[in-house]
Formats: sequence, C-alpha cells, structure tokens
Amino acid sequence: MKFRFDRQEMGDALRTVATVANPRSPKDVFKCVYLDVKSDVVLLSATDQELGIRHAVSQVEVDETGEVLVSADTFTRIVTETTDDVLNIELVDKTLHVRGSGSHFQIVTRDTADFPPVPVMEGNPSLTIGMSELSRMIEWTVFSAARESTRYAINGVLWEVDGETLTMAATDGRRLSLARGKIESAKAEERPQAIVPGKALSLLAKLPADAETRVGITVTSNQFLADVGRAQISSTLVEGHFPKYQDVIPTDCDRMVVLNTNEFLHATKQAALLTNEESKGVRLALSDGELTLSSRAPEQGEAQVLLQAGDQAADRRLRDAQHLRGLGDAAREHDRAERLELAKAHGSASPCPLPRRFIDARIDRAKLYHNTIL
Repeated sequence: MKFRFDRQEMGDALRTVATVANPRSPKDVFKCVYLDVKSDVVLLSATDQELGIRHAVSQVEVDETGEVLVSADTFTRIVTETTDDVLNIELVDKTLHVRGSGSHFQIVTRDTADFPPVPVMEGNPSLTIGMSELSRMIEWTVFSAARESTRYAINGVLWEVDGETLTMAATDGRRLSLARGKIESAKAEERPQAIVPGKALSLLAKLPADAETRVGITVTSNQFLADVGRAQISSTLVEGHFPKYQDVIPTDCDRMVVLNTNEFLHATKQAALLTNEESKGVRLALSDGELTLSSRAPEQGEAQVLLQAGDQAADRRLRDAQHLRGLGDAAREHDRAERLELAKAHGSASPCPLPRRFIDARIDRAKLYHNTIL
C-alpha cells in the first residue's frame, strides 16, 4: 500500500473519525482507525461497537491500494502536527511509514482482520432532510437527553416521522425538549420511529457540510444510518419505550411573558452565580412588567437580577415565584432566536411518567418547546 494525501483534508477527516474510537477501550481494535485505500479515494472507519463512522478522503494519489489498521490517536496527532501540505504513506510489512519533507514516522499496525465491519446504507434512504434543518433540530433537543439514567429509553432522542414532518423529543425526566422540522422526501410506506443515542446525533450535527447538503436517513429494526455524502454514520438504537411526551405539552397557558432571548440568558447566568449543589434553582417572579430572577445559597449569599418583560396580556402574569431549572440551557441552545416566551400551565391529568407541572419556553419562529419540570 502506497499513496499521498492532502494533509488538511486528511486531518479534518481524522479529527471527526477519531471521536468515535475509544482510547480507553480494553480492546485495541476499538482504539484504531481503519484505512481502506481504493484507487481514487481513502475510506476511514472507526467504531466502538455501538457507534460507527466511515469518512471519505478524496484528495489522494494512490500508487498501491490496500488496507491498514492503526492507532487513531497516534495517526491523528502525526497528521495534524506536521506542517507539510502533502504527506506520503507506505506500508512495509506491518509498519506504516508516514513521510513529510523533513519528517519520518513509523507506526506499528494491527491486524485488519480484527476490525469489525461498519454498517453502511444500502439502497435509497427512508427519508431525506436538509443538513441545516437537521442540525438545528439536534441542537435544540439533544442537550435534554438523560445521561446514564436507569430508565434506559430516555438516554436517547425520540425520532418520529409523520407525513412531511420529523419530530424529535428528548427528556431527562425533569425537562423536555421538542423540535419539529420538514423533511424533503420520504418513502410513503415507511414511517420510521426510533430512539437514537445522543452521541450519534451530536456527531452527525458536527460533520462538515454546507448549507445545501442533504442527509439521507434509514432506520432499521436495530440500526440508525445517516449518509451525509462524504461521511456515513451508523448507530445501534436505544431499546425501550419513550415516555408519552404529548401528555406534558401545554394546551392552555394562563400566564405568559415575552422576553429577549439573549437578555434572559445573561440574566440567568448572573442569577446562577450564587447557587451551589444544594441550591441549583433560580427563582423567577413577574410583576409590573419586570421579571425578577433570584437565587440563594447558604454560606454564599443571595443574587437578584431584574429584567424588563413584555406581557402578552395584562391579566396573564407569572405572579408566583417558581424554581427555574434548565431554561438557561434552553436559552443558550437557542440564542439565535430573538424572542423567548415563558408560559406557566398545568399539563394533562392523564397518567404520565413525567411530572406535569412545568414552565414552557417557546422559541420565536421555531416549533420548539423546552419544558422545565418543577
């Protein structure tokens, strides 16, 4: 195997692929990146058994095709730290030689037969959606997913398709984020529903792509597959039943206020300065067009921040002080929207595994809810 490649393109691809390789894995194969050198392209692959990625590098000149398995961390650091525009690769016996104009690295390789196959999409995708639209939806939901919860189903993001609408929902049991977007095409006979790990969606949103890129998605009985052109992602699905999030979405809000998103974010950060592990909540109260955010921590002190607010109706006021958990996260994730609506209501009385009392934050010009459970 022998080829040359553009260092910048290879470095960008390796940084993405290396995020999947697990340097703490007890098995060396899952610490590695697999290079499949074709006549006109090099395919980089990595997997941790649950999440896999394959990324194409096209700016290459191949003298001899082949394959090699090397440490993802070592190879990535060599490629990114050198300064040459072009690097030369040659595999001699079981040693990978990386040469620049004034450098030469020799990397011990692993047996390629040990590397498990990374699933790839076959045939046409179940649906297609714009990358910018999908990235926006991921950004607005994935931060609310639970991490290492005993309720395994909420460790991922629910993915539902109904007609031309894609719905994504995530919760950690005390807050819920919901986003809806329009898909561009879908197979009429398929209405995929799945719980996708947050790690897979976060990686998908970070893949290099321009605003016009279209993402092909296929959901099987146990796999989520995404094709972004130069890169493909595969992930096992989260098992279990996602809570009925519809039961906690407000249908009637008796108190509502409109805020500037950035101002609210800054006010939340200021009020949170005097919180600790025992007192994480920030209280808010609305009176006479002013929103007061306050916090108190034993042995630290108190904080109070005033924010001008515009009521939607004179008789709809948040007169009660309420604990605020997570709305700072919501504002931070959606700070590109100019307005933020806060509305207090009680959810449906029907049985639901989530608490029903919440504050609902709606982002202007976006079909998104962030329900902070109180």
